[in-house]
Amino acid sequence: MNILLTSAGRRGYLVEYFKEALQGTGEVHVGNSTPLSPVFYYGDKSVVTPLIYDEDYIPFLKRYCMENNITAIISLFDIDLYMLAKHKEEFAREGVTVIVSDPEVIEVCNDKWKTFLFCEKAGLKAPKTYCRLEDAEAAIDAGELDYPVMIKPRWGMGSIAVYQAENREELEVLAKKVKREIFQSYLKYESALDEEVCVLFQEKIKGQEYGLDVVHDLRGNHCLTVVRKKLPCAPGRQTVLRC
Repeated sequence: MNILLTSAGRRGYLVEYFKEALQGTGEVHVGNSTPLSPVFYYGDKSVVTPLIYDEDYIPFLKRYCMENNITAIISLFDIDLYMLAKHKEEFAREGVTVIVSDPEVIEVCNDKWKTFLFCEKAGLKAPKTYCRLEDAEAAIDAGELDYPVMIKPRWGMGSIAVYQAENREELEVLAKKVKREIFQSYLKYESALDEEVCVLFQEKIKGQEYGLDVVHDLRGNHCLTVVRKKLPCAPGRQTVLRC
Protein backbone atom coordinates (compact mmCIF):
# COMPACT_ATOMS: atom_id res chain seq x y z
CA MET A 1 0.00 0.00 0.00
CA ASN A 2 1.54 3.29 -1.13
CA ILE A 3 0.22 6.55 0.30
CA LEU A 4 0.62 10.07 -1.07
CA LEU A 5 0.52 12.98 1.40
CA THR A 6 -0.20 16.17 -0.52
CA SER A 7 0.68 19.74 0.57
CA ALA A 8 2.82 18.15 3.25
CA GLY A 9 4.90 21.25 4.00
CA ARG A 10 6.80 20.83 7.27
CA ARG A 11 4.85 17.96 8.80
CA GLY A 12 7.63 15.42 8.92
CA TYR A 13 6.30 13.89 12.11
CA LEU A 14 3.11 12.83 10.31
CA VAL A 15 5.17 11.11 7.63
CA GLU A 16 6.95 9.16 10.37
CA TYR A 17 3.58 8.10 11.83
CA PHE A 18 2.44 6.70 8.48
CA LYS A 19 5.73 4.92 7.87
CA GLU A 20 5.50 3.33 11.30
CA ALA A 21 1.90 2.22 10.64
CA LEU A 22 2.82 0.64 7.29
CA GLN A 23 5.71 -1.28 8.86
CA GLY A 24 7.48 -1.68 5.56
CA THR A 25 4.43 -2.92 3.65
CA GLY A 26 4.31 0.20 1.48
CA GLU A 27 5.81 3.59 0.77
CA VAL A 28 4.90 7.06 2.00
CA HIS A 29 5.17 9.61 -0.80
CA VAL A 30 5.09 13.33 -0.03
CA GLY A 31 4.18 16.18 -2.33
CA ASN A 32 4.47 19.94 -2.08
CA SER A 33 4.67 22.89 -4.46
CA THR A 34 8.25 23.83 -3.55
CA PRO A 35 11.39 21.67 -3.56
CA LEU A 36 12.52 23.41 -0.35
CA SER A 37 9.88 21.63 1.75
CA PRO A 38 11.41 20.11 4.92
CA VAL A 39 9.02 17.16 4.65
CA PHE A 40 10.93 15.91 1.60
CA TYR A 41 13.62 14.61 3.96
CA TYR A 42 11.13 12.24 5.63
CA GLY A 43 9.20 10.59 2.80
CA ASP A 44 10.23 7.43 1.00
CA LYS A 45 9.75 9.42 -2.21
CA SER A 46 8.95 13.07 -2.85
CA VAL A 47 7.54 15.11 -5.71
CA VAL A 48 7.15 18.81 -6.49
CA THR A 49 3.55 19.40 -7.55
CA PRO A 50 1.84 22.28 -9.34
CA LEU A 51 0.06 24.81 -7.14
CA ILE A 52 -3.34 23.70 -5.86
CA TYR A 53 -5.25 26.04 -8.18
CA ASP A 54 -3.13 25.27 -11.22
CA GLU A 55 -5.20 23.62 -13.97
CA ASP A 56 -2.69 20.76 -14.13
CA TYR A 57 -2.78 20.03 -10.38
CA ILE A 58 -5.36 17.22 -10.47
CA PRO A 59 -4.11 15.69 -13.77
CA PHE A 60 -0.58 15.75 -12.36
CA LEU A 61 -1.66 13.91 -9.19
CA LYS A 62 -3.53 11.31 -11.27
CA ARG A 63 -0.48 10.62 -13.40
CA TYR A 64 1.76 10.40 -10.34
CA CYS A 65 -0.60 7.96 -8.63
CA MET A 66 -0.74 5.69 -11.67
CA GLU A 67 3.03 5.74 -12.14
CA ASN A 68 3.76 4.98 -8.48
CA ASN A 69 0.93 2.59 -7.58
CA ILE A 70 -0.57 5.01 -5.05
CA THR A 71 -3.70 3.60 -3.42
CA ALA A 72 -4.60 6.45 -1.05
CA ILE A 73 -4.21 10.24 -0.94
CA ILE A 74 -4.35 12.31 2.23
CA SER A 75 -3.96 16.07 2.20
CA LEU A 76 -2.25 17.89 5.06
CA PHE A 77 -3.48 21.36 4.11
CA ASP A 78 -7.02 22.73 4.50
CA ILE A 79 -7.06 24.60 1.19
CA ASP A 80 -6.24 21.38 -0.65
CA LEU A 81 -9.26 19.53 0.71
CA TYR A 82 -12.01 21.08 -1.40
CA MET A 83 -10.07 20.63 -4.62
CA LEU A 84 -9.42 16.95 -3.91
CA ALA A 85 -12.97 16.37 -2.73
CA LYS A 86 -14.41 17.63 -6.02
CA HIS A 87 -12.37 15.04 -7.90
CA LYS A 88 -12.32 12.07 -5.52
CA GLU A 89 -14.71 10.04 -7.71
CA GLU A 90 -12.30 10.43 -10.63
CA PHE A 91 -9.48 9.08 -8.47
CA ALA A 92 -11.70 6.24 -7.23
CA ARG A 93 -12.24 5.08 -10.82
CA GLU A 94 -8.46 4.70 -11.05
CA GLY A 95 -8.32 2.67 -7.84
CA VAL A 96 -7.11 5.57 -5.68
CA THR A 97 -8.97 6.44 -2.47
CA VAL A 98 -8.90 10.12 -1.56
CA ILE A 99 -9.48 10.27 2.18
CA VAL A 100 -11.53 13.45 2.39
CA SER A 101 -15.07 14.55 3.24
CA ASP A 102 -17.62 15.46 0.60
CA PRO A 103 -17.26 18.91 -1.02
CA GLU A 104 -20.43 20.20 0.68
CA VAL A 105 -19.03 19.37 4.12
CA ILE A 106 -15.67 20.98 3.42
CA GLU A 107 -17.35 24.09 2.04
CA VAL A 108 -19.19 24.61 5.34
CA CYS A 109 -16.11 23.90 7.44
CA ASN A 110 -13.78 26.21 5.48
CA ASP A 111 -16.26 29.10 5.32
CA LYS A 112 -16.77 30.53 8.81
CA TRP A 113 -19.90 32.40 7.73
CA LYS A 114 -21.48 29.18 6.45
CA THR A 115 -20.35 27.47 9.67
CA PHE A 116 -22.26 30.11 11.66
CA LEU A 117 -25.38 29.68 9.51
CA PHE A 118 -25.13 25.88 9.83
CA CYS A 119 -24.92 26.10 13.63
CA GLU A 120 -27.82 28.55 13.74
CA LYS A 121 -30.00 26.29 11.58
CA ALA A 122 -29.10 23.24 13.68
CA GLY A 123 -29.96 25.02 16.92
CA LEU A 124 -26.35 25.04 18.14
CA LYS A 125 -24.97 27.93 20.15
CA ALA A 126 -22.46 30.05 18.23
CA PRO A 127 -20.89 33.50 18.63
CA LYS A 128 -22.88 36.31 17.02
CA THR A 129 -21.32 36.74 13.59
CA TYR A 130 -21.56 39.41 10.90
CA CYS A 131 -19.98 39.47 7.45
CA ARG A 132 -20.26 43.23 6.83
CA LEU A 133 -18.74 46.05 8.88
CA GLU A 134 -21.95 48.11 8.72
CA ASP A 135 -23.96 45.18 10.10
CA ALA A 136 -21.56 44.75 13.01
CA GLU A 137 -21.66 48.49 13.76
CA ALA A 138 -25.46 48.49 13.62
CA ALA A 139 -25.55 45.57 16.06
CA ILE A 140 -23.24 47.47 18.41
CA ASP A 141 -25.43 50.58 18.20
CA ALA A 142 -28.50 48.47 18.95
CA GLY A 143 -26.85 46.88 21.98
CA GLU A 144 -26.83 43.43 20.37
CA LEU A 145 -23.04 43.19 20.17
CA ASP A 146 -20.46 44.41 22.69
CA TYR A 147 -16.77 45.18 22.50
CA PRO A 148 -14.31 43.61 22.22
CA VAL A 149 -15.18 42.38 18.72
CA MET A 150 -13.11 39.69 17.02
CA ILE A 151 -12.15 40.40 13.40
CA LYS A 152 -10.94 37.52 11.24
CA PRO A 153 -10.88 36.16 7.68
CA ARG A 154 -14.09 34.46 6.56
CA TRP A 155 -11.99 31.75 4.92
CA GLY A 156 -9.23 31.63 7.52
CA MET A 157 -6.87 29.18 9.13
CA GLY A 158 -3.64 29.12 11.12
CA SER A 159 -4.68 32.20 13.14
CA ILE A 160 -3.74 34.43 10.19
CA ALA A 161 -5.02 38.03 10.48
CA VAL A 162 -7.09 37.58 13.65
CA TYR A 163 -7.49 40.77 15.70
CA GLN A 164 -9.51 42.16 18.58
CA ALA A 165 -11.13 45.61 18.39
CA GLU A 166 -11.87 47.49 21.62
CA ASN A 167 -13.72 50.43 20.06
CA ARG A 168 -15.18 51.71 16.78
CA GLU A 169 -11.96 53.31 15.59
CA GLU A 170 -10.07 50.04 16.02
CA LEU A 171 -12.95 48.15 14.42
CA GLU A 172 -12.76 50.16 11.22
CA VAL A 173 -8.95 50.26 11.05
CA LEU A 174 -8.52 46.55 11.78
CA ALA A 175 -11.20 45.59 9.24
CA LYS A 176 -9.04 47.16 6.53
CA LYS A 177 -5.90 45.56 7.97
CA VAL A 178 -7.42 42.08 7.99
CA LYS A 179 -8.53 42.39 4.37
CA ARG A 180 -5.09 43.62 3.34
CA GLU A 181 -3.36 40.72 5.12
CA ILE A 182 -5.78 38.22 3.57
CA PHE A 183 -4.73 39.20 0.06
CA GLN A 184 -1.07 39.08 1.03
CA SER A 185 -1.39 35.44 2.10
CA TYR A 186 -2.58 32.12 0.67
CA LEU A 187 -6.05 32.97 2.02
CA LYS A 188 -6.52 35.16 -1.05
CA TYR A 189 -7.69 32.26 -3.21
CA GLU A 190 -10.87 31.44 -1.26
CA SER A 191 -11.43 35.08 -0.32
CA ALA A 192 -11.48 36.04 -3.99
CA LEU A 193 -14.80 34.15 -4.23
CA ASP A 194 -16.44 37.14 -2.55
CA GLU A 195 -14.07 40.01 -1.77
CA GLU A 196 -16.87 42.22 -0.47
CA VAL A 197 -17.63 39.87 2.44
CA CYS A 198 -14.33 38.11 3.10
CA VAL A 199 -13.91 39.58 6.62
CA LEU A 200 -15.98 38.48 9.63
CA PHE A 201 -16.91 40.37 12.79
CA GLN A 202 -17.64 38.12 15.72
CA GLU A 203 -18.70 38.24 19.33
CA LYS A 204 -15.86 37.37 21.71
CA ILE A 205 -16.64 34.33 23.82
CA LYS A 206 -15.19 34.06 27.31
CA GLY A 207 -14.52 30.71 28.93
CA GLN A 208 -12.45 27.56 28.76
CA GLU A 209 -11.31 26.56 25.27
CA TYR A 210 -11.46 22.94 24.12
CA GLY A 211 -10.41 21.18 20.95
CA LEU A 212 -12.27 18.15 19.58
CA ASP A 213 -10.78 15.52 17.29
CA VAL A 214 -13.58 13.52 15.66
CA VAL A 215 -12.57 10.11 14.30
CA HIS A 216 -14.77 8.25 11.81
CA ASP A 217 -14.39 5.47 9.30
CA LEU A 218 -14.16 5.93 5.54
CA ARG A 219 -17.96 5.71 5.27
CA GLY A 220 -18.59 8.64 7.61
CA ASN A 221 -19.60 6.55 10.63
CA HIS A 222 -18.54 8.09 13.94
CA CYS A 223 -15.98 6.06 15.89
CA LEU A 224 -14.52 8.31 18.57
CA THR A 225 -14.26 11.90 19.77
CA VAL A 226 -11.17 13.04 21.67
CA VAL A 227 -11.68 16.20 23.75
CA ARG A 228 -8.62 18.26 24.62
CA LYS A 229 -8.54 21.03 27.21
CA LYS A 230 -6.34 23.91 26.09
CA LEU A 231 -4.22 25.18 28.96
CA PRO A 232 -2.64 28.65 29.22
CA CYS A 233 1.11 28.87 28.77
CA ALA A 234 3.93 31.38 29.06
CA PRO A 235 4.25 34.06 26.34
CA GLY A 236 6.12 32.81 23.28
CA ARG A 237 5.39 29.16 24.01
CA GLN A 238 2.89 26.88 22.29
CA THR A 239 -0.47 26.10 23.85
CA VAL A 240 -0.42 23.06 26.10
CA LEU A 241 -3.06 20.43 25.42
CA ARG A 242 -4.40 17.95 27.92
CA CYS A 243 -6.56 15.03 26.77
